[in-house]
Amino acid sequence: MGPFARNAMSTTPTTSNPYTVLGGVRRDRVQRYPASFTVLILNRGGRISRPELLRELLAQDLGDILWMEGPEPSYDTEAVSRDFPQVRFLLLKAPLSVGERINIGMEETQSRLLLCLWSDMRVLSIPATLREDQEKREILCFCPALKGPGKETLPGCQVPALRKGRLTLLPAMARGGEADTLFPFDYCGIYHKERFLRLGGFDARIGNAYWQKIDFGFRAHLWGESIRGTEAGSLMLPSSMALEDTTPDGGYKLFFLKNLAVRYRRDMGMLPYLRLPEYVLRSDTGPIAAVREFREARKWVRKNKFRYKTDVRTLLREWKAPS
Repeated sequence: MGPFARNAMSTTPTTSNPYTVLGGVRRDRVQRYPASFTVLILNRGGRISRPELLRELLAQDLGDILWMEGPEPSYDTEAVSRDFPQVRFLLLKAPLSVGERINIGMEETQSRLLLCLWSDMRVLSIPATLREDQEKREILCFCPALKGPGKETLPGCQVPALRKGRLTLLPAMARGGEADTLFPFDYCGIYHKERFLRLGGFDARIGNAYWQKIDFGFRAHLWGESIRGTEAGSLMLPSSMALEDTTPDGGYKLFFLKNLAVRYRRDMGMLPYLRLPEYVLRSDTGPIAAVREFREARKWVRKNKFRYKTDVRTLLREWKAPS
């Protein structure tokens, strides 16, 4: 994930930018963090609830607001920008994965913390004490509690476990206030910008949202970061959500090599060549391509070997499930 040139008032960015920026308040670039908090809204679905959501967020006075649109918005962005001059609209030039969009939002924000949510959700509560606690404890991501349309609490934590030798995720709730979770549900959470960028953000090479989130979560925990579900804040989910595609694909293979296949020895992570025969036999790309994929992943692991603080076997054995 590389840096993106930014101009908060221009609709004609440099040609290297994958997006344009419309509207928003001009910020002093000399001050590193002029705002303490930013809300990044990823648009999906229709435009029915857009004005209502923006009015609610502005009334809550959480901080800066970024609204990210795909390359073909279904409404007049210029008109909406005039109605909400405080909001910065990031207009993508081409389709990008969700993780890539969050990476861009993280580069664009000038805040320490960034709350990511979708346009069909609602912010019920994000207290200032939660944000202060996150900065003090240096948590990579706090995941607010999830509420259904009837305000019932839903299991938003993801607990990794092995079932008959296969990795599985078990839904859970952050009972008692907080609990570890593998990754933010539907990407929604309060991210710590510096820790996010240090981790490398979401892997743009993984297009499947399911494997992209799992890769982010495992990498975070293997590298010593913390992702916590919390009851201190809450978001309301839409009445219905699409099912995720969990089919193993190229993204799964990359996730496997970067995370599951890594072993932690002598205070560093390594991808042993002993895993190569198994990977070649199970790969669907043929032996030559499989060997190339393995070597590229091994080079990546070697480059980041001292970032690893544990491996998956130890992580799963020591994972603390919500009580």
